[in-house]
Amino acid sequence: MINPTKLFFISLYLNGYQYKIFMTEPFEMFDLLKFFHYRKELIIVEHNGKINNASPISPHLIKQDDKIEIITIVGGG
Repeated sequence: MINPTKLFFISLYLNGYQYKIFMTEPFEMFDLLKFFHYRKELIIVEHNGKINNASPISPHLIKQDDKIEIITIVGGG
Protein backbone atom coordinates (compact mmCIF):
# COMPACT_ATOMS: atom_id res chain seq x y z
CA MET A 1 0.00 0.00 0.00
CA ILE A 2 1.31 3.45 -0.91
CA ASN A 3 1.60 5.91 1.95
CA PRO A 4 0.10 9.20 0.74
CA THR A 5 2.14 12.32 1.43
CA LYS A 6 0.28 15.06 3.22
CA LEU A 7 0.57 18.48 1.62
CA PHE A 8 0.20 21.78 3.40
CA PHE A 9 -0.70 24.99 1.63
CA ILE A 10 0.20 28.47 2.81
CA SER A 11 0.15 31.91 1.32
CA LEU A 12 2.81 34.46 2.22
CA TYR A 13 4.00 37.86 1.08
CA LEU A 14 7.65 38.31 0.15
CA ASN A 15 8.86 41.79 -0.81
CA GLY A 16 5.30 42.81 -1.66
CA TYR A 17 4.47 39.79 -3.83
CA GLN A 18 2.09 37.03 -2.79
CA TYR A 19 3.36 33.45 -3.03
CA LYS A 20 1.27 30.31 -2.62
CA ILE A 21 3.38 27.41 -1.45
CA PHE A 22 2.66 23.70 -1.19
CA MET A 23 4.91 21.82 1.23
CA THR A 24 5.14 18.51 3.02
CA GLU A 25 6.24 19.92 6.40
CA PRO A 26 6.47 23.32 8.10
CA PHE A 27 9.50 25.34 7.10
CA GLU A 28 11.60 28.04 8.69
CA MET A 29 12.90 31.39 7.52
CA PHE A 30 16.30 29.82 6.80
CA ASP A 31 14.62 27.35 4.38
CA LEU A 32 12.86 30.20 2.58
CA LEU A 33 16.12 32.14 2.18
CA LYS A 34 17.84 29.02 0.87
CA PHE A 35 15.01 28.37 -1.62
CA PHE A 36 15.26 31.91 -3.06
CA HIS A 37 19.11 31.74 -3.08
CA TYR A 38 19.68 34.57 -0.60
CA ARG A 39 23.01 34.65 1.24
CA LYS A 40 22.04 35.15 4.87
CA GLU A 41 25.21 37.09 5.64
CA LEU A 42 24.30 39.78 3.06
CA ILE A 43 20.67 40.47 3.95
CA ILE A 44 18.41 41.96 6.58
CA VAL A 45 15.04 40.25 7.09
CA GLU A 46 11.86 41.88 8.36
CA HIS A 47 9.29 39.27 9.41
CA ASN A 48 5.83 40.64 10.22
CA GLY A 49 7.25 44.05 11.05
CA LYS A 50 10.15 42.84 13.20
CA ILE A 51 13.81 42.62 12.22
CA ASN A 52 14.95 38.98 12.18
CA ASN A 53 18.57 37.90 11.83
CA ALA A 54 17.48 34.65 10.07
CA SER A 55 19.85 32.62 12.20
CA PRO A 56 19.38 28.85 12.20
CA ILE A 57 20.03 29.03 15.95
CA SER A 58 16.76 30.87 16.54
CA PRO A 59 14.21 29.27 14.17
CA HIS A 60 11.28 31.31 12.90
CA LEU A 61 8.54 29.21 11.32
CA ILE A 62 6.73 30.62 8.31
CA LYS A 63 2.97 30.82 8.85
CA GLN A 64 -0.11 31.65 6.81
CA ASP A 65 -0.16 35.26 5.50
CA ASP A 66 3.25 36.17 6.93
CA LYS A 67 4.76 39.36 5.52
CA ILE A 68 8.47 39.15 4.83
CA GLU A 69 10.74 41.87 3.48
CA ILE A 70 14.32 41.04 2.50
CA ILE A 71 16.83 43.84 2.08
CA THR A 72 20.09 43.01 0.34
CA ILE A 73 23.24 44.74 1.56
CA VAL A 74 25.35 46.06 -1.31
CA GLY A 75 28.90 47.28 -0.85
CA GLY A 76 30.58 49.89 -2.95
CA GLY A 77 33.23 52.48 -2.98
